[in-house]
Amino acid sequence: MTRELERGLALLTLALLPLGLVASCAGERARPRPDPGSGSSEVPCRCECPEGPKGGLSTALLSRLATARALHHQADLLLSRGDNDGAIAKVRGILALDLDPRWPEAEEVRLDATARVAKLLADKKKDLAAALALVDAELANKPRPSFYSANLHSTRGDLLEIKVKTLDAAGKKAEAKKTAREALAAFERSITINKVLQETLRSTTPRDSKKTGGQR
Repeated sequence: MTRELERGLALLTLALLPLGLVASCAGERARPRPDPGSGSSEVPCRCECPEGPKGGLSTALLSRLATARALHHQADLLLSRGDNDGAIAKVRGILALDLDPRWPEAEEVRLDATARVAKLLADKKKDLAAALALVDAELANKPRPSFYSANLHSTRGDLLEIKVKTLDAAGKKAEAKKTAREALAAFERSITINKVLQETLRSTTPRDSKKTGGQR
C-alpha cells in the first residue's frame, strides 16, 4: 500500500468520525477482537471509552482526532515546501496528544503517527536508530490487533531492512544476518495480524451479504 493511500484512508476515517459513520466505542466493547498469539478469535477489550450523549464518540476524543488530522495536513504542507524538521515536529505533536489507548480510534491514530514519524526520521534525517527506538517503544505497549498495528510491525521491518543494507555495506555480515532475521520476523508479525483480521471479517460477514455479492 502506498503512503498516499495509507494517509488517504486515515484522513477519511478521521473525516467520517464526526458524522457518526465510524463504529462507536460502544460497538468496540461488544466486538470480538482477534489475537494472533492465541487460538481464540476473541480478545478482552481494553476499551473504557468516554461516550457522547447517544453512545457515540465523546467531544474530548473527537477534538483530539480533529487536531491530529490538522497536524497531518500541516506536515504535508511543510514537506511540500522542504521543511522536513517542521513536518516531523508537527507529526510528533500528534504523539503529544492525550491519545489514550483505551480508545481504539485514538490508539490507531497514535500508531499511524508513530509510523509516519519513524519513516520521516529514517528518510529525511537518516536517523535510523531514533526511528527504530520510536517504533519499538510503541510496540512495547502491545497495541490491539488492527491494520495500524500491522502497519507498524511492517514499518519496523522496513527500517530493519535499511539497517541490513547499511551493515552489509560496512562489511558487518554477521550483524546483517541477525538483523535480517529480525526484519523477516517483523514482516511475518504484520502478515499474521492481517490474516487474522481478514479471517475475522470473513467469519462475521452475514451469509445473505455473501450470496448477494456473488449474484450478477
